[in-house]
Amino acid sequence: MFRTVILITVAAITTVKAQTKNEFLDKINSLEGLVSIAQKGKWEEVNNKDGVSINYRDLIIADTIKTRQLLVKFRLKSPSIDSLITQVKLPKHIKIWNDGVSDVKILENKDTKWISHTTYNIPFPFKQQDLVTQSTLTKKENTIILSSRSLPNYIKQQEGVKREGYNFSEWRFKAMANSIVEIEFCAISFTPPRFPKFLRDPIIQRTLINSFVNLKEKAL
Repeated sequence: MFRTVILITVAAITTVKAQTKNEFLDKINSLEGLVSIAQKGKWEEVNNKDGVSINYRDLIIADTIKTRQLLVKFRLKSPSIDSLITQVKLPKHIKIWNDGVSDVKILENKDTKWISHTTYNIPFPFKQQDLVTQSTLTKKENTIILSSRSLPNYIKQQEGVKREGYNFSEWRFKAMANSIVEIEFCAISFTPPRFPKFLRDPIIQRTLINSFVNLKEKAL
């Protein structure tokens, strides 16, 4: 009886903590806004190949929410940033360069704001996942920012596919001299991982490296 009471109490506390976390994240509109209120660790480069650098840092948000922020950095030569936006927006282009994606659909589309449904290409033994995001384009001086926030309840979840919950990401395209564009891609996901870092990180990093190298080559 006493053990049952303890288990019920622990479950209740866990539920309250999850609800509090969700209520807090519901108020966050962008990755930039989330990072601005977080305690930040130091960046650590974990992989670098063909000019593509992968970095992580720890974040603590509201003193209790712990996560990691991903940062990918690289440069490429492109006639315009607009052509790069096309590469990272339109499904027919994304499926060519992004090895981590099996399908992409645009559900709503405006010039500077759209909603996408992405189904990931997840290798065995990881469970298949999808993500619904609302993306918004803005400009700061010579940098174009593409900010995305997940909308997990926007469409019905597919059977056998795990829907990403809270997910924030951001592309930054900065025009440099001689048609060079400096690109940064950041992402934070709050979906609980099913496997430890030592198993999933090598797969994720390999997919990221291959995908962004593909993008560099396609942009030429």
